[in-house]
Amino acid sequence: MILAGGVGSRMRPLTDDCPKPLLPVGPWSLVEHQLSALERAGVRRVVLSTGYRHEDFEPLVERCRAKGVDLTCVVEATPLGTGGGLREALRPLRDADVVVVVNGDLLTGHDLGAQVSALTAADAGVLACVHVREVDDARAYGSVVVGDRGQVVAFVEKSPTPPSSTVNAGTYVVRPELLDEIPPAGQVSLEREVFPALVADATLVAHREDAYFLDVGTPAALVAANRDLLRAPWPGAAPTPRGEALVIDGARVSPSARLGGGSVVHPGAAVADGALLDGALVLPGGRVGAGARVTRSVVGRDAVVPDGRRLTDGVLGTGEIAPA
Repeated sequence: MILAGGVGSRMRPLTDDCPKPLLPVGPWSLVEHQLSALERAGVRRVVLSTGYRHEDFEPLVERCRAKGVDLTCVVEATPLGTGGGLREALRPLRDADVVVVVNGDLLTGHDLGAQVSALTAADAGVLACVHVREVDDARAYGSVVVGDRGQVVAFVEKSPTPPSSTVNAGTYVVRPELLDEIPPAGQVSLEREVFPALVADATLVAHREDAYFLDVGTPAALVAANRDLLRAPWPGAAPTPRGEALVIDGARVSPSARLGGGSVVHPGAAVADGALLDGALVLPGGRVGAGARVTRSVVGRDAVVPDGRRLTDGVLGTGEIAPA
């Protein structure tokens, strides 16, 4: 299941009119890369837990079903948190062997199959396995202390003084019986409520693997994800041509424009004579004028970088114009 119900406030203004999981990474949406990774791991059914702008997911659901993907969409009428979203998605999955849970803003190249095996090989009473990895600074993540036999002995959500450099990497494998441990109604946090309770009961284990990992929570991270996909795609990414730039069919790019740094130009966008894109993402309808320079930035839908103007480490929302 994919937890995709959040507002995506760190990604604004791009999420003002688009859910974060539907933002593009190469020619695909973020959530389509997650579906690709789940399929590669042998997942047979997917539940997409949505909330904010849930109607925007309908075309994706229809496309996936047309391709034979067993995809169910559940809608949070009110925000339920990560634990509440998981609760509602687990209800139709009582007959599953195990359930893989992915946060909707996450790209990861770790071995999902190995993580599944870590749970199935554990004692029957163990209810969940969390993917963990090492980072230099754990303050922005949930910090996890892992015992000698792989059991989680402490789980501390974002803290200025984390107890470990091992962090929660945002992918979980759970038994359907976990549903019985989540409060039956209301908003619940997996990280602050459910997992600490599992630690207290000794029913949470860890799968440690330092593979590709990116929290696509900000415009800068979205730019990085597109660059990484073109230059060195992670295992499980949806198939995409490699290179320094990608011009998707339906985009118009002048022969004299220069594109590099993992730039992607989407259908309906236009890049004029002499423009330079270096690590730029130009969304449908975006316009980059003659001689303009766009570096490590996102040009949103129908946004404009006028002739000769520069946009560096910036983001333009729908219809915005780059300042002089």
